[in-house]
Amino acid sequence: MVAAPQYSGFTFVGASGKTYSVDGYLSDVDGALINFDGGAGAGTASPTFWIAPENVTLIDAAIVTGLTDTMKVRLVINGRPTNTVLRYVPHVTTAATRPRLNYGIAKGAQIAFFQISD
Repeated sequence: MVAAPQYSGFTFVGASGKTYSVDGYLSDVDGALINFDGGAGAGTASPTFWIAPENVTLIDAAIVTGLTDTMKVRLVINGRPTNTVLRYVPHVTTAATRPRLNYGIAKGAQIAFFQISD
């Protein structure tokens, strides 16, 4: 298939109560990391991680539909893949009932996701 890149949004809530909305760019390439908005928008040249400015909880992931080569993403903390895998289908932006997430992440952690085709 031909890759069909799309955008995404990740919402974190800090221990202070502050909400962090971080845009992401999915290249739709198996094994590739998502690119996060580093200040100029999310795209191919953006950073591949976001650093938690305080203890945060990932509460939402919203992914634009249309990806063709990948089906899910795996959460990576400080370069180590976790057991947390998010499938695109329940997390598409058009789903009004996306499952609420509750993944705690420590201050200073590098948060990344890599894309998976199966």
